[in-house]
Order: sequence, then C-alpha cells, then structure tokens
Amino acid sequence: MYKVISIEEYTATRDIKLQNMQTGTIETCFDDSALVSDNNFEFMIPGEEYDCKIKLFGSVTSEKQDESLLCKNEGSCIIGSKRMVKVLIGNDEYYIHESSIGSNSELPYFYFDYSRKDLIAVDDVIHADLL
Repeated sequence: MYKVISIEEYTATRDIKLQNMQTGTIETCFDDSALVSDNNFEFMIPGEEYDCKIKLFGSVTSEKQDESLLCKNEGSCIIGSKRMVKVLIGNDEYYIHESSIGSNSELPYFYFDYSRKDLIAVDDVIHADLL
C-alpha cells in the first residue's frame, strides 16, 4: 500500500509523491493516465492509501554503472494485457516491460538504468496503455 503525500498538477500530466507503507520509501511517479482514458487515476487524494503498481522506464545495462540499480527478478506477470517482469530493488517492488529486459528476463539479477517511474495501476484501475 502507498500513501499519497502530494500531487503536483501540470497542464496535462502530474507527478504523484507516494510513500510505501511497508518500507517507508518515497517515490515520485509520473501520471499521464488522464491523457489516454476517462478511466484514470484522477480519484487519488493526498493522505489516502492505495494499492499501486509502479513501472520503471529505462533499459538494462550490461554491468553496474553509477545510476544503475540491481534488480532481483521475481518472474514475469501480466498487467492488463502486457507482459511485465516484477522486480525487487531492496524490499521495494517495481515492474518493467518484458521487452525492455530482453534476454535478461531469465537472469535472477540484472542492472537497470531508469529515467522515470510511471504509475501503471491503482487499486483495480489499470493504465490504458497496458490494456
């Protein structure tokens, strides 16, 4: 579960600051769900808690680099209609498009360099890009 700390509104998108209630980790997630569907994450309210799934947007690196993170591969899953890989970074759970990992999807660990964290599911609402 994640608690919404704040929501920063922009013209067509927003950043949502979330706190993981189990680990204490604070995440800033990009939300463009209102751009692509009427079934979006606009219902989120600061101070409330939600079951959220966060996607890492980036690419696999062949070796550790300054900005890369060690991901523990927890296996593939489907969110909406897209194949994703569930990973752990420390005790925090994230999702990566299986196509972004390629042949590394079978490795127990791999390095990933991300540029953004995207909100892809909140409670029972799945981002339209994954449907």
